[in-house]
Amino acid sequence: MMNYWYIKGDFHKQRSGRIGASDVPALIPDPERPTETLAGYGRTPITVWQEKTGRRTREPAGLPAEMGHYLEDKACELFIRGVSGQEVAEQHIHDRRAFEFANRAAGSEDAVEYQRTAYHHHAQYYTDEAIVHPDVIYDGADKDAGYVDVFGVRVRLDKPFLLEAKSANHWAAFRPEGSVVRGYDLKLKTWQGIPLKHYMQIQFQLAILDVKNCYLPLLHDTSSFHVWKIRANEKHQGRLIDIVGKMAWHIKHDRPPADMAINADDIIALYPTLGDDFVVLNGEERDQAVLLASEYRTAEAQEKRWREKKKDAADAMAVLLKDRPEIRDGEGPIAKWTEKAGYEKVTSLAKIKESDQNAYRYLQRKGLIETTKDSRYVSINWKGEND
Repeated sequence: MMNYWYIKGDFHKQRSGRIGASDVPALIPDPERPTETLAGYGRTPITVWQEKTGRRTREPAGLPAEMGHYLEDKACELFIRGVSGQEVAEQHIHDRRAFEFANRAAGSEDAVEYQRTAYHHHAQYYTDEAIVHPDVIYDGADKDAGYVDVFGVRVRLDKPFLLEAKSANHWAAFRPEGSVVRGYDLKLKTWQGIPLKHYMQIQFQLAILDVKNCYLPLLHDTSSFHVWKIRANEKHQGRLIDIVGKMAWHIKHDRPPADMAINADDIIALYPTLGDDFVVLNGEERDQAVLLASEYRTAEAQEKRWREKKKDAADAMAVLLKDRPEIRDGEGPIAKWTEKAGYEKVTSLAKIKESDQNAYRYLQRKGLIETTKDSRYVSINWKGEND
């Protein structure tokens, strides 16, 4: 029997000091972008720790989040309609929205009063360290229900399962060539077909609720609907529980997880001021530093070469274009001249200060000169092993 209870009032209070499923991707490095996590948008273990300890305020959700919530409700409804029929689906979405409207007005409604189907909404479960809030928990109470083959997956109705609905526009849903982390593969119906960040989120939910299966219904491009089935993976779940337990320890003891820092912003947040002297590295740290410096110099050289190649190609194309506005082949345009009209631009502040002190002082009086905050960045001086 699953352990869960229904939300009553403001469930954000329960989330404040605990790690939620939506936080989990921010704790895992992105294998394709080593200085980011699966969550992206600058969220890392350091920023999660700052949020949970009150040192940082998470950016408020905007219109994209609002539309995502609305479309994900629809994705749940479409899934339930395909599995259990239109009447059950309509009852579920009616109950879900009725609770949300009532709770918005009263602020203390209990979601248990708004559950009239086997598809439970606004349910959660939490421990001292973790909290999960799936979109839908199906209770599997009817042991004689059998199964349904729908949306390319088999749904067993005699067992509990979760729904974690998603929505996306075309480009967010599209899996880039060569990626195994981003986007969706519409031909795969297992976990390999969904973004890795959603897979980790779902595995965490399955682990905390002790459920074996979850379905991810996706509504994208406003009218395309697909479903994936994700099974519990105990090995991956164990690793996630360890990571979350580690983060929870750091939150409880108010100590930053310094060994989980992954980029320069994390390091600056952890060490806002610099020490007084340099350090001589030896052993593994020295080897790692030299390797990174070498990679930087190699990338810098490649960047310069490709910039030169780009300019050479553009110059050669200009010779082909001559005075012709555009050149084409049988399949369409290849290249064209693009004209850019002249425009006004602001003289640099340093030049104004040097050439016209009166204008500079006027800008100061009007409060039009802003001073940026101090910042720092990594400067690599290494030029080679023989430097």
